[in-house]
Amino acid sequence: MSALTLTAGGDNVATEYQQPPVGDHKAILVGIVESKNEQTAYGPKDLVFFYFELEEKMDDGRPFSVRAKFTKSLNEKSNLYKFLNKWRGKPFAAGEQFDLNEMVGVGCILELIAWSPKNDPSVIRHLPDRARPLPKKEWPKASGDFDAAAASERIEKWKEENGSAQPAATPAPIERTEDDDVPF
Repeated sequence: MSALTLTAGGDNVATEYQQPPVGDHKAILVGIVESKNEQTAYGPKDLVFFYFELEEKMDDGRPFSVRAKFTKSLNEKSNLYKFLNKWRGKPFAAGEQFDLNEMVGVGCILELIAWSPKNDPSVIRHLPDRARPLPKKEWPKASGDFDAAAASERIEKWKEENGSAQPAATPAPIERTEDDDVPF
């Protein structure tokens, strides 16, 4: 697994599947997939996709799974920065290094909200809005079904079909500091 260390400073095709209910859920982060050079409204960016499994099960007995998409940045204005600050319960220190891979296997309370793309308000998806800390003894067990390679292939296929692959800027090097009382 490659390092996903950062410094502080979706598909368009509608498919039928069982969506998890909106609201708070016990969840565990089962994988992180990086997508380089993805075209965004702000130009080409490196993105990271967080894949969560919920404790709640679908009708067929499998756990619900959801993903959250973020620009690969810990700039204080980035959504990833805000998401992780709420989950950690503390802000990042300036220059703090953080390896996202350390989060895989960490549980949380994941809040899901209803969301519609601007170009098609008839499509409603239930997506992660924020994560809050959850005591380790309450973390759900991962099913073991998440396949990072398959998820990465789906992302790359979508990029090819939608002309999303373009060069992105290289992030500046960073330094690592130790976290004290957070699980990641």
